[in-house]
Amino acid sequence: MRTMRCRHFCTLVTGLLVALQAQLALAREQASKCIQIYYDRVPDSSPPYQTGYVHAIMLENLLGHFPEIQQYIIPIEMYRPNDLGKCGANIYLATFYENRVPQAFYDDYLTTPSTVVWAGYGIWHLPQSKQRSLWGVEFSGLSSLDADHRDADGKPAFYRNFDYKGEVFQKYAEFDRFHPVIFNAAYEISLFDVVDDDLAKQSTLAWARHSFTGDRVPYVLRHDNRWYIGDSPFAFIDEEDRYLIFADLLFDILDEPPRRQPGEPKPALIRLEDVHPLVALWQLYDMVNMFFRNEVKFSMSLIPVFRDPFLVNGDHPANRYVALTSRPYFQEFLKYAKERGGSFIFHGFTHQHDTERNPYNGMTGDDFEFWDRTQNKPVSDDSVNYVVGRLEDGLDLLGRAGVQPVAWLVPHYQASPLDYVIFSQLFSWNVGRIIYFPYSLTQSSRLPPQLAMDRLGAAGRARRATYFQDLAVAFRQDQTPTGQFFPYEIDRDFYAQRLIPENVGNVQPYMNEQVFRVETVDDMIRVLRRNRVLRDSWGSFFIHPFRLETRDREGLGEFPGDTAAVERLINAAKDAGYQFIDLETFIRNYRDHVVKKPVELQVEREGQ
Repeated sequence: MRTMRCRHFCTLVTGLLVALQAQLALAREQASKCIQIYYDRVPDSSPPYQTGYVHAIMLENLLGHFPEIQQYIIPIEMYRPNDLGKCGANIYLATFYENRVPQAFYDDYLTTPSTVVWAGYGIWHLPQSKQRSLWGVEFSGLSSLDADHRDADGKPAFYRNFDYKGEVFQKYAEFDRFHPVIFNAAYEISLFDVVDDDLAKQSTLAWARHSFTGDRVPYVLRHDNRWYIGDSPFAFIDEEDRYLIFADLLFDILDEPPRRQPGEPKPALIRLEDVHPLVALWQLYDMVNMFFRNEVKFSMSLIPVFRDPFLVNGDHPANRYVALTSRPYFQEFLKYAKERGGSFIFHGFTHQHDTERNPYNGMTGDDFEFWDRTQNKPVSDDSVNYVVGRLEDGLDLLGRAGVQPVAWLVPHYQASPLDYVIFSQLFSWNVGRIIYFPYSLTQSSRLPPQLAMDRLGAAGRARRATYFQDLAVAFRQDQTPTGQFFPYEIDRDFYAQRLIPENVGNVQPYMNEQVFRVETVDDMIRVLRRNRVLRDSWGSFFIHPFRLETRDREGLGEFPGDTAAVERLINAAKDAGYQFIDLETFIRNYRDHVVKKPVELQVEREGQ
């Protein structure tokens, strides 16, 4: 009897030990999991070459969806033998034609047991015999624009379309609005001849197709742990781009499961944009009632102060400065919206800058608040006191109106690196798209936890000089900013922000001085349907209340208040498998992840 008891007890103990060892092994694996990002630094180039580092930043941002994986960002010129074996995954973004890549990288690419992705230039340095044995293809050259064949808009043809998981993704291609002779497109990719049909089909995960001839070539190649991608996927990205293919393939490259399983509804977020005290109340109520009628949770980008220094919106002097606390009917609407499923996003203090045209008309919602758009540099008064002071003033007004925002949204998505660092410390979540500059913290100082967004106010105002007095950043003033959107939520970006995506765009059916490309409801529906094949993707977009006007007033309606077009967009999202979320609930229930700060190895940033 004792033997039987011992046997059961021993079996139980053994089982517990095995389970514990498995958990410890998994914990060790997760703790040691890392990825190395290699990029072209080209240290002797003149002027300084920055594209490689910018693309590395964009990859770093995407990897923020996998925050527990340690990132190392390394110039390829620093590569030493066997370095690929230091991490389970490696990605080299080859953006500089014929950069001097150490031979050791080419050698290790063929022998490393780690996963390695090579994207862009230089694949011709891999022997053709190896190309044939790995993927059944041979490099045949780089593609170019086909100026002899143009579409109806006069755009030259190139390998623009990309087949992936039964959907077609498409590269951005537009003539520059201000310099029409310039054609903006990432038209160059590596071309391959297929020499082994069966092996090439097995190895090709995505195909590139010529927009005129229809000819197709492998774009993403994989054989076991060795990958090749026909270009760096971060040039000229937009909502329909092959960049999204790469974002989806990261799950395979990293051997990471998605956060949401197949068949589970994809999150959708719709927000009313640029809501301020002088937006027509009938538009706001009609929008909210339509959302409520369709059982749609929604968010609202809220600007607490309307400013119109040049009286663009009318000639009444009182409209130069209107705070939401001075409009009781507007405050009643905010309560009404909250009761019907709305959540609020703080969208700047005035969404414009002082009494300047920056760059349009100086009016709230039209102009930039934290960036000098006329000169493409930080606003003249950009500083810790300026930024935090405006945030505190805005939050104070929202609080007096009984509004508690759940996230922050940068006006026009653009601010200085200093501002973004401040936003990352003050707000739990940022919504939308971000502009990235290579920058460095010249001196570092962080706010203590008690000065989070929901506790800013008099105490924060009194202490911020103490906690932020040494914070400053340096960045290249001549660096062209690079914008990025995300298909899924990001736990840490380059500025240490946590981001809710906006990946579908917004309804822009008419051209004006602020619109670079028309985007219709049908365009957005196409994007929503295509993105169904992407893991963890959102359907996140926004719409302005004035779209309920008639078409002659830049609206969508047959009559004022016609919601049919917006309802068609909402129903298409539901039919495609999306579920509109309550942003406040999502944020409250979000599981915090262990976020590892990326490590840059011996990089001398410009501006230091």
